[in-house]
Amino acid sequence: MDAILDSPRPNPLVAGLRFRWTTLLLILAINTGIGLVLWISDPRPFWHPLLTVQIYGLSIAYCVNAAAPWDHSAPIWRLAIASAIGALIGVVLVVVVKGYPASYVRDQIGFLLYNALTAWGNGLLISLMFYVKRRETRAAAALHRAEAERHLLSKQAVEAELKLMQAQVEPHFLFNTLASVQYLTETDPKRAGAMLSHLIAYLRAALPQLRASTSTLGREASLAEAYLNVMQMRIGARLAFTIDVPPELRDQPFAPNLLISLVENAIKHGIEPCADGGTLTVAARRSDDMTVVTVTDTGCGLSTNARTTGQGVGLANVRERLAALYGARGRVALEAVTPRGTRATLSLPFQPATGA
Repeated sequence: MDAILDSPRPNPLVAGLRFRWTTLLLILAINTGIGLVLWISDPRPFWHPLLTVQIYGLSIAYCVNAAAPWDHSAPIWRLAIASAIGALIGVVLVVVVKGYPASYVRDQIGFLLYNALTAWGNGLLISLMFYVKRRETRAAAALHRAEAERHLLSKQAVEAELKLMQAQVEPHFLFNTLASVQYLTETDPKRAGAMLSHLIAYLRAALPQLRASTSTLGREASLAEAYLNVMQMRIGARLAFTIDVPPELRDQPFAPNLLISLVENAIKHGIEPCADGGTLTVAARRSDDMTVVTVTDTGCGLSTNARTTGQGVGLANVRERLAALYGARGRVALEAVTPRGTRATLSLPFQPATGA
């Protein structure tokens, strides 16, 4: 029955006395209901059938508790035998507690055994109800544990994918930047030096995080700034950007590469395809118990690029990572802005800085 706690059972006789108060009160209430039914045809005061039923019920409950059929094979048979033993013990206790003389016991032995059989049937039925309920509870607990383990494995898989991504600096970005440096070396050595300096700053921000599983909003903002400096050298006057992250949020724990994914998405689908470019703004703020980071561009907008469905690979990866890391509390939204452009909004639970 549900009365048994899940801790080790050193001795069945002692373990039979261990119970939850809610279960005991439920058993007493059921016994009282049976006593009321019996009292209808019993001319004696109510306490007579009530006492008899309580003795039988508690005796059967004790024996079932001590037998713990749910922890053994063939639980139904073990439950039936335990209930029978409890009913027989109940007969003896009724005789002793009510003080019946030996002559009454001899004359009424058939009636007493009939009471024991009835008590066994009722006790078995009630014990089966407790057994089924306990089995359902255990199955639900096992399902919750399996679900928790699944979420943990999903989170670990996402983090493993992140480590793989962190271990690979995007070749396309590097090759294009190095090609631009090579070209500028021949045409504009001063600009080539500036671009190389920005590239070095980007790598200095990115490389220390290759093996890191956590980061901060400040470090991610610095990485985005270094990336945008390189892109600004490549795109030229077509790209302008601002980064507004308050000092009090810079130590906020932040998953690596979430922000840079949104920034890259804005450059690739918003600024670069637009003939006159645009401005990109990264801003962060705290809203109650949430940290809200926005990446806004004044580029082509949703209606003229691949972000129309909001289901690009980069955004899909961001959504998957947010779901694995923060559950329903982590989300990303994409919306059009007026008169032109797109805003990506990243929301995740606010976490106090953990310190250096």
